[in-house]
Parts: sequence; structure tokens; C-alpha cells
Amino acid sequence: MKKLIRNSVILLLLCTGVSALAQRRYPRPRKEVVVVRPNANKKLDNVKREYMAQHLGLSAVQSRVFWPIYDQYQRDLDKVLSLRRANNTDVEPNGADQFDRELNYQQKITATQKHYYHEFSKIMPPEKASQVFKIERDFKFELLRRLKEGREL
Repeated sequence: MKKLIRNSVILLLLCTGVSALAQRRYPRPRKEVVVVRPNANKKLDNVKREYMAQHLGLSAVQSRVFWPIYDQYQRDLDKVLSLRRANNTDVEPNGADQFDRELNYQQKITATQKHYYHEFSKIMPPEKASQVFKIERDFKFELLRRLKEGREL
């Protein structure tokens, strides 16, 4: 009888502990699933290049100079964005620090765009150089619209 009571108490404590763990309210770290599709990235880059070339109306000379600079711009921007994603994944109790970091990344993105605007302005008129960022944004909206509609790129 004592053994039965002791085992019942142990079972009750174990069940209580397990149910208490199930009640936690803080966010659990998510495991990110990364799907690597190199051909999809190349296809998307090619579609983006065609879209931008069509909307920018670059001459052959401008095009030869523009694309290496644009590729460097993309690499620099990707570095900032990857740091931003890595540093903003954890939710911290102090929201002010996280907000300050977000503003810092926004400033880095803006500084990168300003720098490359001046680089683009050296090879094309300022009107076209300012259009690079707008066309890039328009491409993202067009891409999202097509994905939402289930259409091909």
C-alpha cells in the first residue's frame, strides 16, 4: 500500500512538472529551414537584370560599367541585411536596444544607397541614378504580385 501511494505521488509530481513546462510563455527559438536552390537564385537575378535594364534604358557602354558596380552594391547591401537578420532574431526584454540596433541598420542601408547613388551618377545622369532604387523596389512589388497570383517570373 505504501508503495502504491509513493508511486502515485511520484507519478503526480512528474505529470505536474511536464504540464508546467508546457505552460511556458516565452518564445521558443525557431529552427530555420534553409532551402538552397542555386538555379532559382540565378533565374531570379537574370529576371531582375532584364527588368532593370528594360526600365533604366542603359546604353551598351553604360551597361558594361553599371552592372559590376551594381553587383558590388548588392554584395554590400547583402552584408548589412544579413547582419540585421542575425542580430534581430532574438527578442530582448529591453526593446529600446533592439530599436536602436534597427535604426543603426537602417542608417547603414541608407549610407550604402547614398554611396552607390554617387557611383551610379558617375556613369549615368542623376535622374537615371535615382531611378535605380525605385526600379529595384518596383521589381520586388512586381515579384510579390506575381507570386501571389501564382504566375511565373
